[in-house]
Amino acid sequence: MLFQLILDIIVFILKMVLWVVMGLVAIPFGIYMLLQHLLPIFTHEASFWFWALFAACTLVAYYVLWKPLLWIVGVVSVLGAGQ
Repeated sequence: MLFQLILDIIVFILKMVLWVVMGLVAIPFGIYMLLQHLLPIFTHEASFWFWALFAACTLVAYYVLWKPLLWIVGVVSVLGAGQ
């Protein structure tokens, strides 16, 4: 009983860390690196147009990658359930 409670807490923490890493860090960082690679001077200027393009690309990436993100978190949840 206690072991199951500890396991549930660990799975919850792992799921939250995975959401933060995948959703809030990896996707915007990937977009930034892509813009850095394709448009280095434009990226270094960091003007209004860069941030507008960055925000638009990030929103598109979230829209496209939302289902795979849910799938990854779901798989980790199932693997962590350990029946």
